[in-house]
Amino acid sequence: MTTERLLVSDAPVGRAMDGLGLIQYVGPLARVIVSEATETPFTVGIFGPWGSGKSSLLRMIAETLEADYPERTIRVDFNPWVYRNEPNMLLPLLHTLQDTLSDDRSQRFSQTVRRLGSVISTLTANIVLGKVSGGSVKLDDIKNAAEEYSKARGLVESEMRRLRSTLQAEADRLAESGVRLVILIDDLDRCEPDEIVDLLESMKLFFDLRNIFVVMAIAKDVVDRGVAVRYRDFGFTTEKVIEIGNEYLDKMIQLPLYLSTFNAPTIGAFIAGLNLPPDLAPHIELLQKIVYPNPRHIKRVVNLAIFTHAVARDAPGRQVPRLDLLLRLIVLRIQSPALYRASVARPDLLADLEAVYQDRLRPDDTDGFTRRHGTELAELAQEGVHQFYGLEPYFEDIFSESSFGEVTGELVDYITMLGG
Repeated sequence: MTTERLLVSDAPVGRAMDGLGLIQYVGPLARVIVSEATETPFTVGIFGPWGSGKSSLLRMIAETLEADYPERTIRVDFNPWVYRNEPNMLLPLLHTLQDTLSDDRSQRFSQTVRRLGSVISTLTANIVLGKVSGGSVKLDDIKNAAEEYSKARGLVESEMRRLRSTLQAEADRLAESGVRLVILIDDLDRCEPDEIVDLLESMKLFFDLRNIFVVMAIAKDVVDRGVAVRYRDFGFTTEKVIEIGNEYLDKMIQLPLYLSTFNAPTIGAFIAGLNLPPDLAPHIELLQKIVYPNPRHIKRVVNLAIFTHAVARDAPGRQVPRLDLLLRLIVLRIQSPALYRASVARPDLLADLEAVYQDRLRPDDTDGFTRRHGTELAELAQEGVHQFYGLEPYFEDIFSESSFGEVTGELVDYITMLGG
């Protein structure tokens, strides 16, 4: 029995489901991680915009390390967004490391677990954490409170030094047994800006150590926002914020890996691999031309198309919309909301743009607009075309072969189906 795909999951995919060619990075990265020739500390930064496949690549790396190098790596999967309500990111990261070592089936790291537990217990004690900013602790808080804590015999500074030395000693012990500690950090983009900078500083301060390998997925613009928040009182220009963000990452990352923009054939193959319903499958070529080349973005478009078409198909008395036009409207709604809103107010704007892109109407042809709309509406219609014509390169593919003019009277129904 064949099950028709209902909606597309946005969960990261593994090696078996790679439809974007990310697997090409996995083998080389895994070999760099386990190679004794790779000098540590070593950090890989996987850079890409929202939805570009960073999480999927991290998952593939994790799968490869687990399948091919299970005895040579200890993998710590850390998702800071899960701990976004914690007063700082350091302790959740330490707990995640401790839990990972505790879960080892052979209990190879029991002594390391105990040593880490001792440090964590001290760091979470009230005298260390509870009295800074009412319990809300940042690295800056600890630094700024140095004078106060010096009266407490330097306990904070002592424990911070002890933490770093303990982590180094345990990483060395793991290395002596042929095991490399690998920390995979995902979903950093979803954290608050100040949390992002805190985690980066924690990683630099405590995990920039021998025999520790870090792979983090991150969007550069998110780091810049974090820097802007951290230094907002300094009045830095945008250029200066970007420069500081570059400095943060340059000091941490030895291998920056930039996920490339996907071309139309790759996007088409990715869409085809989503196992679309039969009604939608014939429109893959259209989608690969008009949708932004971003995996998460594509899934949003596909899901809205599947759901809207199913609702229209099952609604009694409602005419099933033409999928080629519905897909175009969905893409406009998601990618060009200003044009979509203008179309909600005046649906014949779509037919006007179509006529212009198909060379049946010139943007400066006032008489042509008058013939189409009459004297009273011609100026408004022409202004709408001037506002949006040529605004986005993909508009050419949206309108050059569309037929909105054939269904002008039904466009209100189309827009209503999309919640316009």
